[in-house]
Amino acid sequence: MILDVDHGPRDGLTGLVTFRLGQREYATPLSAVREVVRLAGLADLPGMTPPLAGVLDLRGTALPVLDLRVNPSPGARGDVLVLEAGLPDGSDGLVDGSSVGVAVDQVRAVVGVHELSRAGAPAQEGILPGYVVEVLRNQLGVVFLVDLERMVASARGTRQT
Repeated sequence: MILDVDHGPRDGLTGLVTFRLGQREYATPLSAVREVVRLAGLADLPGMTPPLAGVLDLRGTALPVLDLRVNPSPGARGDVLVLEAGLPDGSDGLVDGSSVGVAVDQVRAVVGVHELSRAGAPAQEGILPGYVVEVLRNQLGVVFLVDLERMVASARGTRQT
């Protein structure tokens, strides 16, 4: 799900999934996430290159998992956000329409949009990474509202429009 920043980053959103990567807090629209599963039983494959971390057996279906964590130690715990529609097919994309998992350090909570307040102006192009839609705040501090597909594309070195 690519967020339409021209109509306001949070317009039409009902909920957000908050998660942690390293010491930073992030949020993404609940509508972009099909489910959350534990990062357990990840099978690595010869020749994999980051950010592809391996494949999970998700109820009999192979789920490729992209790892956005910063320097995870082998066997480190984490959670996987399963993207609703997978990555759009592109010149360097995954199979069109497939699901993909995104490994994060910890999924924190599902919150209402109004539980996070604006911490500043919406993200300006060229200042913050293109996947950051808005900078928000909760009781723990700054939370970056991100377009998870763009974040994954950035980690993969591809461009999303």
